[in-house]
Amino acid sequence: MTGGKIRAMREGDIPRIMEIERASFVTPWTEGLFRSRLAFKDRVINLVLIEAEVIVAYAVAWIAFDEIHLMSIAVAPERRKRGFGEEMLVDVLKTGRARGAARAILEVREGNETARRFYRKHGFCEIGRRRAYYSDTGEDAIVMEYVFGD
Repeated sequence: MTGGKIRAMREGDIPRIMEIERASFVTPWTEGLFRSRLAFKDRVINLVLIEAEVIVAYAVAWIAFDEIHLMSIAVAPERRKRGFGEEMLVDVLKTGRARGAARAILEVREGNETARRFYRKHGFCEIGRRRAYYSDTGEDAIVMEYVFGD
C-alpha cells in the first residue's frame, strides 16, 4: 500500500483531476463529464487518492446491473510507478463487488501496452476488439474483462 487515502470524489476536486487528466490522455475528458458523473452516485464509483494533502490519482467506473465498466484511472505523472494505480484499481473492484458486480470490463487503446500489461497483471483478460473505437486517432480498443471468483 502507498499510504495514501482513498475517498469519494467531490466537485472541488475537479480542477486537480483535470490537471492529471490533461497530462495523462491524448483526448482528455471535459470538466463537464466529470461533473455529470458525480450526479449518479448510486451507479458510478468516483474515487480520488490523496497523498500529503494532494490528489495524486483518480478512478471513475460505471456500475450497470452486475458489471463494473471501468472508464478511467489516472495517476499524476510525477507519482507513477509507486502503486497508486494498483491501489485505485483494487478499490474500484472491491467497491463494485460489494455493490453486486460479477465482472469488470474496460477498453484500452491497442497501442497502450503499458496499460494492457498493468491490467493483465491484475487478472484482466483481453476478450475482444472495437475497431476504430477512438475517434481522435482511429485506433482500435482492446476490450478487457475481469471476472470475480466466488
